[in-house]
Amino acid sequence: MTKPDEYYAVNTLPALSWAFDLYFKKKGPFKSTGILEAILPGGNHKRFGEKGGHEISIWMSDDRKIYVKAKCTHDAKCEFNSERIDATDREGLKTIDWDKINDRRFFQTMRKWLMKMNLDFKLIIRAFATVCDRKVEIPLTTQYGRTFQKFDEYRKNRWPEETTSDKRDDFLEEVLVRVCFWMMTAAAVDAIKE
Repeated sequence: MTKPDEYYAVNTLPALSWAFDLYFKKKGPFKSTGILEAILPGGNHKRFGEKGGHEISIWMSDDRKIYVKAKCTHDAKCEFNSERIDATDREGLKTIDWDKINDRRFFQTMRKWLMKMNLDFKLIIRAFATVCDRKVEIPLTTQYGRTFQKFDEYRKNRWPEETTSDKRDDFLEEVLVRVCFWMMTAAAVDAIKE
């Protein structure tokens, strides 16, 4: 079982939510038609021969805040179920069972979800870089003794040459992965600012 501090969603969603706060302060464009929701399959409900699905919903509300909720489609009393959690609440996100979420699919789903919003690409990438610097004590020295002065230095480390900003889907997904690991690395050395 993965440690709660190492769940990809626990490390990505707060940063994503903080980045959106900055993005909207800068009045970035946003597609606001309909409910913007991403659903991740979270495994099956199995108990006493009963079967049903588990899913984790991530959505943006009318007030432009990101929320997360775990839900069992079979049993309202299933322990998988959670209350609605604000995506900035890292400790709250740790209470959700993310074990059955496919890691690769998580990043693909988040990328597709963001691409549907018709965002200003440069502005949202800058927002990610800004929150990664603001919410982590920098310079960040990893548990292995390597020091990074800023997130951008970490992001560019071993960056795939074929992933360029003109390939927005791939670029955004790679940034999400780097944001996740930056926050996970900071959590490992207790360097995330409250």
